[in-house]
Amino acid sequence: MEPKKKSLWSLLNPSTWIAAIFEPLLRFFGLLSPPSTEGFENLTKADVEEAAEDAKRTEEAIDAILRDMSPAEVVKAYASASPEDRALMDLSALDDEGQQWLQSLSEDDLTLLSMSTAAGCARSLEARAMKPIYPKPAAETEEAEILRIPTVEDVEEEKRAFVAARYRELFLAPGVANTNPRYIPGSTIH
Repeated sequence: MEPKKKSLWSLLNPSTWIAAIFEPLLRFFGLLSPPSTEGFENLTKADVEEAAEDAKRTEEAIDAILRDMSPAEVVKAYASASPEDRALMDLSALDDEGQQWLQSLSEDDLTLLSMSTAAGCARSLEARAMKPIYPKPAAETEEAEILRIPTVEDVEEEKRAFVAARYRELFLAPGVANTNPRYIPGSTIH
Protein backbone atom coordinates (compact mmCIF):
# COMPACT_ATOMS: atom_id res chain seq x y z
CA MET A 1 0.00 0.00 0.00
CA GLU A 2 1.46 3.35 -1.00
CA PRO A 3 1.50 6.14 1.58
CA LYS A 4 -0.59 9.14 0.74
CA LYS A 5 1.28 12.01 -0.83
CA LYS A 6 1.14 15.19 1.21
CA SER A 7 0.68 18.47 -0.54
CA LEU A 8 2.64 21.58 0.22
CA TRP A 9 -0.46 23.23 1.68
CA SER A 10 -0.88 20.44 4.24
CA LEU A 11 2.60 21.20 5.60
CA LEU A 12 1.50 24.77 6.31
CA ASN A 13 -1.49 23.57 8.33
CA PRO A 14 -0.77 23.88 12.10
CA SER A 15 -2.86 20.81 12.94
CA THR A 16 -0.47 18.73 10.78
CA TRP A 17 2.45 19.89 12.93
CA ILE A 18 0.60 19.17 16.18
CA ALA A 19 -0.41 15.71 14.96
CA ALA A 20 3.17 14.92 13.92
CA ILE A 21 4.41 15.80 17.42
CA PHE A 22 1.72 14.17 19.56
CA GLU A 23 0.76 11.13 17.47
CA PRO A 24 3.76 8.95 18.52
CA LEU A 25 3.14 9.82 22.18
CA LEU A 26 -0.56 8.97 21.95
CA ARG A 27 0.25 5.65 20.20
CA PHE A 28 2.81 4.81 22.89
CA PHE A 29 0.21 5.26 25.63
CA GLY A 30 -2.40 3.34 23.63
CA LEU A 31 -4.75 6.27 23.18
CA LEU A 32 -4.85 5.97 19.35
CA SER A 33 -6.36 2.96 17.65
CA PRO A 34 -3.98 0.80 15.64
CA PRO A 35 -4.05 1.08 11.85
CA SER A 36 -6.78 -0.80 10.03
CA THR A 37 -5.90 -4.30 8.84
CA GLU A 38 -9.06 -4.73 6.80
CA GLY A 39 -8.50 -6.20 3.36
CA PHE A 40 -5.52 -8.30 4.45
CA GLU A 41 -5.84 -12.07 4.70
CA ASN A 42 -4.55 -13.99 7.65
CA LEU A 43 -2.40 -16.58 5.85
CA THR A 44 -0.76 -19.59 7.37
CA LYS A 45 2.12 -21.64 6.07
CA ALA A 46 -0.32 -24.41 5.12
CA ASP A 47 -2.32 -21.97 2.96
CA VAL A 48 0.82 -20.96 1.06
CA GLU A 49 1.88 -24.58 0.56
CA GLU A 50 -1.62 -25.50 -0.67
CA ALA A 51 -1.60 -22.64 -3.18
CA ALA A 52 1.83 -23.73 -4.42
CA GLU A 53 0.58 -27.32 -4.89
CA ASP A 54 -2.49 -26.08 -6.77
CA ALA A 55 -0.32 -23.99 -9.09
CA LYS A 56 2.00 -26.96 -9.69
CA ARG A 57 -0.94 -29.28 -10.51
CA THR A 58 -2.41 -26.67 -12.87
CA GLU A 59 0.92 -26.27 -14.64
CA GLU A 60 1.29 -30.04 -15.00
CA ALA A 61 -2.24 -30.30 -16.43
CA ILE A 62 -1.52 -27.56 -18.98
CA ASP A 63 1.74 -29.27 -19.97
CA ALA A 64 -0.09 -32.60 -20.41
CA ILE A 65 -2.72 -30.95 -22.61
CA LEU A 66 -0.02 -29.28 -24.72
CA ARG A 67 1.82 -32.61 -25.14
CA ASP A 68 -1.36 -34.23 -26.46
CA MET A 69 -2.03 -31.45 -28.99
CA SER A 70 -1.47 -32.09 -32.67
CA PRO A 71 0.77 -29.71 -34.65
CA ALA A 72 -2.33 -28.09 -36.21
CA GLU A 73 -3.83 -27.48 -32.77
CA VAL A 74 -0.52 -25.97 -31.61
CA VAL A 75 -0.56 -23.60 -34.61
CA LYS A 76 -4.17 -22.59 -33.86
CA ALA A 77 -3.40 -22.08 -30.14
CA TYR A 78 -0.30 -20.03 -31.01
CA ALA A 79 -2.25 -17.87 -33.45
CA SER A 80 -5.07 -17.32 -30.92
CA ALA A 81 -2.75 -16.42 -28.03
CA SER A 82 -1.72 -12.91 -27.04
CA PRO A 83 1.84 -11.76 -27.92
CA GLU A 84 2.93 -12.22 -24.29
CA ASP A 85 1.56 -15.77 -24.17
CA ARG A 86 3.14 -16.64 -27.53
CA ALA A 87 6.60 -16.00 -26.09
CA LEU A 88 5.93 -18.58 -23.38
CA MET A 89 4.35 -21.29 -25.57
CA ASP A 90 5.98 -24.67 -26.10
CA LEU A 91 6.25 -25.31 -29.85
CA SER A 92 8.09 -28.64 -29.53
CA ALA A 93 5.26 -30.44 -31.38
CA LEU A 94 6.41 -28.63 -34.55
CA ASP A 95 9.63 -29.26 -36.46
CA ASP A 96 12.26 -26.49 -36.64
CA GLU A 97 11.11 -25.15 -40.02
CA GLY A 98 7.49 -25.11 -38.81
CA GLN A 99 8.49 -23.16 -35.71
CA GLN A 100 10.45 -20.63 -37.76
CA TRP A 101 7.59 -20.22 -40.24
CA LEU A 102 5.03 -19.76 -37.45
CA GLN A 103 7.15 -17.22 -35.57
CA SER A 104 7.81 -15.23 -38.76
CA LEU A 105 4.09 -14.64 -39.46
CA SER A 106 2.69 -11.13 -39.13
CA GLU A 107 -0.11 -10.22 -36.72
CA ASP A 108 -2.60 -10.14 -39.59
CA ASP A 109 -1.63 -13.64 -40.72
CA LEU A 110 -1.90 -14.92 -37.15
CA THR A 111 -5.36 -13.38 -36.86
CA LEU A 112 -6.42 -15.17 -40.06
CA LEU A 113 -5.03 -18.45 -38.75
CA SER A 114 -6.81 -18.03 -35.41
CA MET A 115 -10.14 -17.72 -37.27
CA SER A 116 -9.33 -20.78 -39.40
CA THR A 117 -10.29 -24.38 -38.65
CA ALA A 118 -7.75 -26.96 -37.43
CA ALA A 119 -7.67 -28.45 -40.95
CA GLY A 120 -6.82 -25.00 -42.36
CA CYS A 121 -4.00 -24.63 -39.82
CA ALA A 122 -2.66 -28.09 -40.79
CA ARG A 123 -2.81 -27.22 -44.50
CA SER A 124 -1.04 -23.89 -43.90
CA LEU A 125 1.64 -25.61 -41.79
CA GLU A 126 2.30 -28.25 -44.48
CA ALA A 127 2.54 -25.67 -47.27
CA ARG A 128 4.40 -23.13 -45.06
CA ALA A 129 2.05 -20.55 -46.56
CA MET A 130 -1.24 -18.97 -45.59
CA LYS A 131 -4.01 -21.34 -46.71
CA PRO A 132 -6.66 -21.02 -44.01
CA ILE A 133 -10.06 -22.70 -44.18
CA TYR A 134 -12.89 -20.85 -42.51
CA PRO A 135 -15.94 -22.54 -41.01
CA LYS A 136 -19.22 -22.02 -42.80
CA PRO A 137 -21.35 -19.37 -41.16
CA ALA A 138 -24.38 -20.62 -39.27
CA ALA A 139 -27.63 -20.30 -41.15
CA GLU A 140 -29.93 -17.59 -39.89
CA THR A 141 -32.96 -19.18 -38.30
CA GLU A 142 -34.91 -15.97 -37.76
CA GLU A 143 -37.28 -14.88 -40.46
CA ALA A 144 -36.65 -11.42 -41.84
CA GLU A 145 -39.22 -8.78 -40.98
CA ILE A 146 -40.96 -7.37 -44.01
CA LEU A 147 -41.64 -3.67 -43.67
CA ARG A 148 -44.80 -2.27 -45.17
CA ILE A 149 -44.72 1.02 -47.05
CA PRO A 150 -47.52 3.25 -45.75
CA THR A 151 -50.13 4.30 -48.25
CA VAL A 152 -51.52 7.82 -48.62
CA GLU A 153 -54.63 6.77 -46.64
CA ASP A 154 -52.43 5.47 -43.76
CA VAL A 155 -50.56 8.76 -43.59
CA GLU A 156 -53.81 10.77 -43.60
CA GLU A 157 -55.26 8.57 -40.84
CA GLU A 158 -52.15 9.11 -38.68
CA LYS A 159 -52.45 12.88 -39.17
CA ARG A 160 -56.16 12.84 -38.20
CA ALA A 161 -55.42 10.76 -35.09
CA PHE A 162 -52.63 13.16 -34.07
CA VAL A 163 -54.83 16.26 -34.48
CA ALA A 164 -57.76 14.60 -32.67
CA ALA A 165 -55.55 13.65 -29.71
CA ARG A 166 -54.17 17.20 -29.42
CA TYR A 167 -57.70 18.67 -29.66
CA ARG A 168 -59.05 16.34 -26.93
CA GLU A 169 -56.16 17.41 -24.73
CA LEU A 170 -57.15 21.06 -24.88
CA PHE A 171 -60.43 20.58 -23.02
CA LEU A 172 -60.94 18.81 -19.68
CA ALA A 173 -64.72 18.84 -20.00
CA PRO A 174 -67.07 20.43 -22.49
CA GLY A 175 -66.54 24.18 -22.23
CA VAL A 176 -63.66 23.91 -19.63
CA ALA A 177 -60.18 24.59 -21.03
CA ASN A 178 -57.15 22.61 -19.88
CA THR A 179 -54.69 25.06 -18.31
CA ASN A 180 -51.78 22.61 -18.46
CA PRO A 181 -51.83 20.71 -21.77
CA ARG A 182 -49.08 18.12 -22.37
CA TYR A 183 -48.53 19.09 -25.97
CA ILE A 184 -47.33 22.64 -26.42
CA PRO A 185 -46.68 23.67 -30.04
CA GLY A 186 -43.28 25.15 -30.91
CA SER A 187 -44.70 28.52 -32.01
CA THR A 188 -47.81 30.22 -30.66
CA ILE A 189 -49.78 33.00 -32.26
CA HIS A 190 -50.92 35.78 -29.94
